[in-house]
Formats: sequence, structure tokens, C-alpha cells
Amino acid sequence: MEWYALRWKIETFFRTLKTGCKLEELRLTTAGRLANCIALCCVVAWRISWITMLRRELPGTSPSTVFTDVERQILEQFTPIRKLSTSPDLDFYIRAVARLGGYLDRASDAPPGTTVIWRGMSRLADIVTGALSYQITEEKIYG
Repeated sequence: MEWYALRWKIETFFRTLKTGCKLEELRLTTAGRLANCIALCCVVAWRISWITMLRRELPGTSPSTVFTDVERQILEQFTPIRKLSTSPDLDFYIRAVARLGGYLDRASDAPPGTTVIWRGMSRLADIVTGALSYQITEEKIYG
């Protein structure tokens, strides 16, 4: 039965590759470009799968293992006051990412899956890029 659980993790990883990274929609002209893109997508899909499984299997993991300082600050700012805890743990940050991806986070909801974490990480990456761009621009203007 343990092997079947591992099989399910592999299926989830490949589903993330297909739906999240849209691997089947790529139209690259050379085999080298396709191989490079697949390698990059595998890293992205692995991170999404890893975050999802880490929350379920090792919830006591430090949030700094998964998220950068900037990502954690942004997730704290995007979290409603009523959901903000005094000492945010890994579950807090993963739920915050999932909320960015459309997760409703109601008491009766199942834990977030790879789809909402994928969407949330995509939005978080855009927000981090915008925040860092703003910071650089602000330093040039006022610094």
C-alpha cells in the first residue's frame, strides 16, 4: 500500500507539470530548447509538490526553509487581520499562498492542494517582482 501512495505523489507531480506549467502546450523549435524548458518546469513542479507534501508530512518545518524573507513579509501583509497569528508557522504561509490562488480557507475546507498552491505561487512571484521593482525605483528617485 505504501508504494501506491508514492505513485500518487508522482501522478500529482506530472499533473502539475501538465496543467500548471502547461508543458503540453509548448511549441519550441529545437530539442535543446524543449529539454531546457522541461528541466525548468520540473524544478517548478517539484517545488509546488514539495510545498504541498511538506505541509502535510512535516508541518513543524521552519517557514524560512520554503519562503524567502520578502515572500513571508508580503504574505503577512496580504493576510486578513483575523487570520494573522502572532507567530506564523509553515501552515500559515502555505494557506496564505493558497488564498492568493483562490483557496477560500473556510473551516470545513480540505487542506489546499497543488492547484491552488500553483496559482498562489504564480501570483506571489508577480507580487514579489513588483515589490522589488518598486523598491529599486524608489531608491533611485529618493536615494
